[in-house]
Amino acid sequence: MSEIITLQMLGEEFIAEKKALGYKFISDSGIIRRFIRKYTAETNGDVNLSKEAVLEYTKKLFNQTDSTVCRNITVINRFSEFLNCRGYKAYIVPAKMLPKLNRNFKARIFNDEEILRLLTAANSIDYAKQNPLKMHQVPVMFSILINCGMREAELLNLRICDVNLNENVFTILDTKFHKNRYVPFSAVVAEEINRYLDVLKPQNGEDLLFPSPKTGGRYNNSAVNLYFRLLLRLAGIPHEGHGKGPRPHDLRHTFAVHCLNSWALSGVDLSVALPVLSRYMGHSGLSGTQKYLQLTAQMYPDILKKLEEKYGCIVPTREGAL
Repeated sequence: MSEIITLQMLGEEFIAEKKALGYKFISDSGIIRRFIRKYTAETNGDVNLSKEAVLEYTKKLFNQTDSTVCRNITVINRFSEFLNCRGYKAYIVPAKMLPKLNRNFKARIFNDEEILRLLTAANSIDYAKQNPLKMHQVPVMFSILINCGMREAELLNLRICDVNLNENVFTILDTKFHKNRYVPFSAVVAEEINRYLDVLKPQNGEDLLFPSPKTGGRYNNSAVNLYFRLLLRLAGIPHEGHGKGPRPHDLRHTFAVHCLNSWALSGVDLSVALPVLSRYMGHSGLSGTQKYLQLTAQMYPDILKKLEEKYGCIVPTREGAL
């Protein structure tokens, strides 16, 4: 008697295939599994994905952003393609039905005085009984984001073994674009980490550097945004509203722009420096890094002429998402 193939089995096979190809596929796995649970509960396990079921699951909810809807649809579409290749029938949402995303979000670059205010605000966090580590974690978390230009997810994934306090360097493993890299940090950041570790008292190298007080596991990405909104308020920096920023990711943009400005003023050859910054930031290529030149020129217009005279049209004229 042949084995009965279920949608759950095919979902796990699809997830395993993606991971075997080198994809982390953590959040995407959650999207697939949640979809399968809802679908099978309503269709008695039928493995053929109907148009009605797919559209019902991927429709926008009142609290969802367009980018979240696009992410859900894209992941479900890839699963549908997988099922179609296996001989099943699965509806694929046409590209024209996806929400139109704003690809021209303008990064908010903080000046030196605003950065100082944010760091001062982080160090002013009061003790909270429900989260005793908060007053120790927030200053170090944002010192790293500001001084090292990390992505928020990279920060939250750091383990104790990823922090080398002898060489003052972080090890960033299997991050966006599946790249590994080393990120050096200053003596000031090292001192802050050491003080924090004296309070944290980790048990072994696999422990998270910033464990969540609720679960002891990884913080949710939204936690960084909540802390950032708090720091903006304490620092007297206005927030323009949902989807308008500033965002925690703008600290990464700020880091890159300040690096380029410092190099340009110091006479560093940017044609040599750009590949270095690209590697440091973990970009997949130079195009993403080059866009920071435009932000640098906007933030520091006095160096635009200097850049154009030396590098011609190296500064992009069209702004895109970073």
